[in-house]
Amino acid sequence: MKAIIPVAGYGTRLKPHTDRYQKTLLPVAGKLALDHIIEPLLEAGINDLCFIVGHFKEQVIEHVKKYEGNFSFVEQKERLGLGHAILTGLEESDEPTLVQLGDTIFDVNIADFISSEENVIGIYGVDDPTRFGVVDISDDKINGFYEKHPNPPSNLAISGLYFFNNQNILKKAIEELITKQITTNNEYQITDALQLMVQNGEPFKAYDTPDIYDVGVPETFLYSNRKLLQSQHDEFPTSKIIEPVFIGKNCIIEESIIGPYVTIMDNCSITNSKIEDSIILENSSIDDQSIIGKIAAKDGTESC
Repeated sequence: MKAIIPVAGYGTRLKPHTDRYQKTLLPVAGKLALDHIIEPLLEAGINDLCFIVGHFKEQVIEHVKKYEGNFSFVEQKERLGLGHAILTGLEESDEPTLVQLGDTIFDVNIADFISSEENVIGIYGVDDPTRFGVVDISDDKINGFYEKHPNPPSNLAISGLYFFNNQNILKKAIEELITKQITTNNEYQITDALQLMVQNGEPFKAYDTPDIYDVGVPETFLYSNRKLLQSQHDEFPTSKIIEPVFIGKNCIIEESIIGPYVTIMDNCSITNSKIEDSIILENSSIDDQSIIGKIAAKDGTESC
């Protein structure tokens, strides 16, 4: 089975770091966000992965070389919406496909998610459904899809994990959007394509995915870090470590208070500083600073 992972976005809300890194290659809980996505797919036996690339595509291509699998890369040269991005990875094939957004980490049984004979859409409850694509649902069956509707029929948002029994049907639905110029906010949305499929009689099943971790903006990045973090570090006798804390390889930590909820990546030096609820990118050197609730790099002043 093939999985499509869109990782083309600029990540403007994660600047200045995304001026140097593809946003999915920023770390959360001691591991790059993209690794949190790839590894569960490989463990579920999905090793045919298609990455929809764009911004810093070379970084993605180089990074996934550490894994064994059948990887392909398709460049999204125009930013025309998520539906268009997914279309670039689809084939004229009746084979099933999984789609997982590149800025969302799921704690879900992938093998179970793809075991249905119907199309499956991951959902979760939200406080403000007007900000999301949502579903109209009864008895786990989806009757309709609505993209950022002012009066949504439910508070059940589409979480960003999709399983399609026949990728060619999805392909034709997205192509119909483009042919008929059906857009939402001037973009071709996957939600609108799903609605066309429902109207054409395609069955959809809802799958509850309550444990999702967004890595699209600094606030959700740090939230995900808090939720996913597991302590792993050497001893640093002159510093106080307040768990949970992850500290990578070749780090120097002296006369500092670290934690709770801190990820420090490889080759960092931190002296006489306080780091709390933060992510420190690799090769940073931080002296005499207090960093709380930040994703920080270099000397600590480069942050968001």
